Amino acid sequence: MAVDRISMLPDEVLYHILSFLPTQMAAKTSILSKRWKPLWLLVPTLFCDDRSYLRNYKPYHYFTKFIYATILARDVPITTFRLQCEASNTDFSVSDLQIWVNAAIQRGLENLYIRLPHNENQLSWNSCILGCKTLVVLKLAGLDLDVISFAHLPSLKTLHLFDVTFLEPLYLVSFADLPSLKTLDLRDVDFPEPQCLVDLLAGCPNLEYMRLRDIFYDDVDAIVHYKNFKSLSKLVRADIHSVLFDIFVESPKFDKYLDDILLFPNLTHVELMFGLWMSWDFVLAMLKHSPMLQYVVLSMQIQNGFYQYPVWISPCFAPECLSSQLRKCSIINYAGRESELHFAKYIMQNSKVLRTMTVCTLRYSELKVEDKLELLKELSLCPRSSSICELSFT
Repeated sequence: MAVDRISMLPDEVLYHILSFLPTQMAAKTSILSKRWKPLWLLVPTLFCDDRSYLRNYKPYHYFTKFIYATILARDVPITTFRLQCEASNTDFSVSDLQIWVNAAIQRGLENLYIRLPHNENQLSWNSCILGCKTLVVLKLAGLDLDVISFAHLPSLKTLHLFDVTFLEPLYLVSFADLPSLKTLDLRDVDFPEPQCLVDLLAGCPNLEYMRLRDIFYDDVDAIVHYKNFKSLSKLVRADIHSVLFDIFVESPKFDKYLDDILLFPNLTHVELMFGLWMSWDFVLAMLKHSPMLQYVVLSMQIQNGFYQYPVWISPCFAPECLSSQLRKCSIINYAGRESELHFAKYIMQNSKVLRTMTVCTLRYSELKVEDKLELLKELSLCPRSSSICELSFT
């Protein structure tokens, strides 16, 4: 006779196993035996996914009623709440969402994950979580957020926003206080103005990793209070793609302010997407304000007929990171433009401890074999400050 070894496991182990299942599926384990009947209600994770209801053509209110019943039936803390919805907003109610999140907060919420299908008629949500003292991880996707005048999340360590739009045109995050934040990941986020991003970063003094990709502003000409742009002294890695940061490095007022401050004093690894919203001025500013930088990845945007690459003008100085820190530099999607070639030469000529210069051409590059050989020859003949620098050209 087969032995049910799974049921013999300690409760804590079974809770952990059930926490990986959607709560609707975990509830079905209650029919296995008396041993399993109460377990799903004691799992501190609430994971709700409406796809099973949609696939089975069930009325959507069955899904919302299940969430209400599950929350009301729990006397244990809800440390993790994951909500994934694929339904249109004609079925989904934002008022339900606020009630569920509030209920989870009252039960000691630490991790919140919400993913909604973002569309033109997406319901806006006046967030009720921005004063939660217990929240450690916050991940939101597909949401429109209303005005945020104050955000105080003392325990938050990870913040991910994907496909999120902030609606209020003024005073979005006038006071952001995220003292414990280590990881900030913003992708496809629409802010009313650049000041919003400045204020958000100003409230993250202990940030260690930052990824900014496809950040948009409704008003790019809005006045920015540069003195709010504080040094991110703990930041060690940054990934910045398609972000309109040139407004900071091209403004005379901002340049004057930066004379007295290093923005990224401990940054060691940076990845930048060059093109459209990112200029050579910004690349140089990153080098200048990152004295500990050891690894730079510069990804060139694939050329199209609407964009003209600016000319690289070698400065008369070498940033501190080039003289003592930079070990590796990579240029991705290299197309043989004169500006790319001059930048690569500048790095090799001024980086005293550089170990590797990697140049990767476009996979489907229009460069002919003889042109690639000529570029390789020119780069190979370029003087190098580092005696151990190796050139990799693919």
